[in-house]
Amino acid sequence: MTRFAFVTWDGGGNLPPAVGIAQELAARGNSIRFLGYEVQRAAIEARGFDFSVLHRSGSFDAYGPVPPEQRLAALIRNVWACPEHLHDIPDALAEHPADVLVVDFAMNGALAFASQAAMPVAVLAHSGIGALVPPPESPMGAARLTATNELRTAAGLPRINRLNQGWDNLLTLVTTIPELDPAAATAAETVRYVGPIRERLPESSWDSPWPLDDDRPLVLVSFSTTRLWDKRSRIENSLEALASEQVRVLLATGEPPYTGPLPPNAVAQQFVPHDQVLSAAALMVTHCGHGTITVCLAHGVPIVGLPNPAADQPFLAARIQEIRAGIALDGESGPETIRTAAREVLSQPSYKEAARGLAAVIRAMPGATGAAAVLEQLALAGSSLSPNPRGGPRGKGVAGR
Repeated sequence: MTRFAFVTWDGGGNLPPAVGIAQELAARGNSIRFLGYEVQRAAIEARGFDFSVLHRSGSFDAYGPVPPEQRLAALIRNVWACPEHLHDIPDALAEHPADVLVVDFAMNGALAFASQAAMPVAVLAHSGIGALVPPPESPMGAARLTATNELRTAAGLPRINRLNQGWDNLLTLVTTIPELDPAAATAAETVRYVGPIRERLPESSWDSPWPLDDDRPLVLVSFSTTRLWDKRSRIENSLEALASEQVRVLLATGEPPYTGPLPPNAVAQQFVPHDQVLSAAALMVTHCGHGTITVCLAHGVPIVGLPNPAADQPFLAARIQEIRAGIALDGESGPETIRTAAREVLSQPSYKEAARGLAAVIRAMPGATGAAAVLEQLALAGSSLSPNPRGGPRGKGVAGR
């Protein structure tokens, strides 16, 4: 039995791939522990995993009562470039030893420790590197890079010129397909694209609220499930856009539930099993989070994207449009713009064909099984670098922007 420790934070889309890989490793007889923040404890322990709160930094809540203008600085200081991670991680490992450390790509303090650790280390990136790593010349990239170099200097490590230089020599699992990440073309030999990974959920069923003979196209409307974004305007604009169309609209509200008015062709449900709904859907209107678009594309369903202005969402929306699997709009687009885009995607078979092509690519990826195999071999090798045991496409050169 190998002991795996996953270092994570409450970032929304970053956790399901980590859980999915951990579930596969556990099913193969390995021991799993997550190291993270107190706000994550209940959800992770409910999935059956051991959890340790990081002693110095673990009380931070990424969605807590922080003024919007201070949120970015708080995330950088407490998560993305947290100097306390230099001590929190070794302290947690001293309490609960592990054989392999798996670190979220965004946690540069933890990565600084990991780069010097006398144990095998892997990095986990839940979306495309090109989407996740801000260019060093951008305001976001510059702020994160400055803070990262400050903690690296304090730790006696050399400064870096781009954020992903902090894990260049570490095995990196990227849970997407190369087609969604232009950085894949120049990714380092240590990078493995293993395809989208979701956690295993209990079997669930969904009964359509419409008559069986209602053959109008089904449009699924679903936006971010995190507390960071107010999705009400996107919901209202999408419902108005589709109200007069000959379609059925299923609104997956998530938390908090939507309590506003619904047009006659729409039904709202707080949670729906995406796999079952998307098997019957013709279109999805969404914020373009990585987990959402990849489950959508896995079913060959094209997309109209209304991304939030941060994280990987604008990048992924633009990429979906580039490969003709959907249309990217400004997240604050009004009903008329959304209606025009929906009509275009529903009326042109090329969007569906492109989405189906990506579905075939996703099916061919190794997924959680391949990721677990790579990590198990990493443990056997006793090094942070490992060969590629059918664990997904390798990159070439140096990944970055």
